[in-house]
Amino acid sequence: MPHINVESFNIPVMPFKKDGIEFLWYAKNIDHPDEGLIGVQVGSVPFLLQVKPKNATVLIKTEKVSRPSPNTLVKKALQALIETAKPKVLFSNISNIEQAKLKEPLPFLKEIGEFDADLLPKKPIWVEVGFGSGRHLLHQAKEHPDVHLIGLEIHRPSLEQVMRRIDLEGLENVWVVDYDARLFMELLPSDSIERLFVHFPVPWDKKPHRRVISDAFLDESMRVLNPGGTLELRTDSENYFKYAMEVFAKPKNVKLTLEKNLEGAVRSKYEDRWLRMNKNIYEIHVESLEASPAKVLEGGFSFPGNLSISELYAKKPSKAWVKPDCFAHVERFYAINEKEGLIRVALGSVERPEHKYILIHGEKTVYYPQNPVKTATNLRAHKILLEWMNCQA
Repeated sequence: MPHINVESFNIPVMPFKKDGIEFLWYAKNIDHPDEGLIGVQVGSVPFLLQVKPKNATVLIKTEKVSRPSPNTLVKKALQALIETAKPKVLFSNISNIEQAKLKEPLPFLKEIGEFDADLLPKKPIWVEVGFGSGRHLLHQAKEHPDVHLIGLEIHRPSLEQVMRRIDLEGLENVWVVDYDARLFMELLPSDSIERLFVHFPVPWDKKPHRRVISDAFLDESMRVLNPGGTLELRTDSENYFKYAMEVFAKPKNVKLTLEKNLEGAVRSKYEDRWLRMNKNIYEIHVESLEASPAKVLEGGFSFPGNLSISELYAKKPSKAWVKPDCFAHVERFYAINEKEGLIRVALGSVERPEHKYILIHGEKTVYYPQNPVKTATNLRAHKILLEWMNCQA
């Protein structure tokens, strides 16, 4: 991660602009005044630089919630900042900045904040949950060029490895998304998916609430699958198989098919190992038998324009709000001045929360650097924050 260590740091007067990079404001951590955030804008990309003490020095780096891609944006911002403030630099890893080029975004990587289901290709859509090494995902993409594959994976090294494979092989019918499948399903239109693969999910025997398969996930799966579409689960876990069968047997209008030790389209290295160990491989197909009504999410992520950072800090909550279907947590406060500032929050799903800032600047209050993903879970959490602010939902 690009960063610099300086002996001391005097905050330059803001706003100012250098080399096409805008430095908009400095926000001081109200509880820890020697820490702060700098608002930066490069073209249409907003992000934050974090200023904090480290031993007897000062560390300046990108703030992870707002971290932009590629890192070159951060390097250029750090370079412009130190050329303006002129601190004594003790360490820097932003060398060769003159040769650094901004990379074009990869067309098959879909950032969840910008995911738009209206832009799905007009062809059959297959979704794979937790694609791991990508063997099955890439095999299906090559074998079925008339189908569009969406792969979901939250393990970043696996995702990046598969992206390199997609790029090298020139596949044009695959998207990859770094997001929890349980939340991603909410973004898909009803009756829009033909096949849904969940192959060898983590069993989570000691933490069953973390399992992908659940009543809620099945409900969403049956909603997004078109009539005749199938959810396919493959597992080597006896416990997971029994649990899944209990879940899958609950809906009335589905067709269940069970296979045991069926040869899959392609094997993962783990499946090869399990077969050598004489473990059973269970495959369950859940077929949707009826059409589903369109899903409409009511509400948005707006705030009123009369908020004050100092007034909100005065009623800082002592703990998070945890509900059965969502949670919200107000974490830190940063003041630009008496009225303006930022609030760092976590919201949405307890298992995979989104971290955002609420920026109060001028007459506007917005989520920063962009709105949360529009899911029912996040909308409920937003209402909790509005209630805390004593605003109308």
